[in-house]
Amino acid sequence: MNGQRIILALVFFIVFLDSLAKFIFEGFSLKTLLILLAVSGIVLFLWIFPSKKD
Repeated sequence: MNGQRIILALVFFIVFLDSLAKFIFEGFSLKTLLILLAVSGIVLFLWIFPSKKD
């Protein structure tokens, strides 16, 4: 596992925990859900298609 994937996993984990805490303590919010989905999509895209080295 290279450094880029470790950082992506860490970013996803932090955003997931933050979203989970907001859902638990503040209730359901569409904004929080959309941020979680957007970050998940970006992380998934970068995980599958990492930058290519020449």
